[in-house]
Amino acid sequence: MTGSDRFMDAVSGPHAGQPLVTAGAPALAAAAAFIVCHGRGATAQGVINLMKPVTRHGVAVLAPQAERSRWYPRRASAPRAANEPWLSSSVDCVGAALEAARAIDIPPERTVIGGFSQGACVAAEFVRRRPTRYGGLAVLSGTLPGSNDELEATMVDGSLEGTPVLVASGGADPHVDRERIAATCRVFDRAGASVDERCDPNAGHEVIDDGFDGVDGMLEAVIDS
Repeated sequence: MTGSDRFMDAVSGPHAGQPLVTAGAPALAAAAAFIVCHGRGATAQGVINLMKPVTRHGVAVLAPQAERSRWYPRRASAPRAANEPWLSSSVDCVGAALEAARAIDIPPERTVIGGFSQGACVAAEFVRRRPTRYGGLAVLSGTLPGSNDELEATMVDGSLEGTPVLVASGGADPHVDRERIAATCRVFDRAGASVDERCDPNAGHEVIDDGFDGVDGMLEAVIDS
């Protein structure tokens, strides 16, 4: 894909002007898209490299870059307002990547959206704010952002229409609370998603093997549909 940065012109706030890094299948050969968001302190190219085990033939990969390599400044468990305007600007970045996929005739239902760590929180928040039928959502070592009280009360204003949602984490992860993972799963379940929660009890803050397998399965299903 070429010229994808132009879609980022629609992004406002702290992440305005950041690039959209692309890899995988070129536009004319792409049958599906994978939008993936990097973690705090990482880069778009870094998360593309991280997800190489699931990059398959026919998948265009789109990775937005955060300003200063962070999507928002405070913890995901902070009140959402405390992470504005960064959080809304982050959601705009995912939306811009989705428009880039649409421009090569890949609709949302053939697009998997995901991320690792802070990027997983951004991917989850995007889907919460803009519900429709997606090819999948992969929340890897992350949760929906917001305080615990906000998270318990969170509703999705619309239906996800059976969208597969993978929430994968390590049981020994010091950065992701198990109760917040459970609450995140409940939010998406109530919105009509098909939720798959996976945990490796011995893993820390990393993409677990079941996480890679889950993303690979989502992309395979989208391509074969």
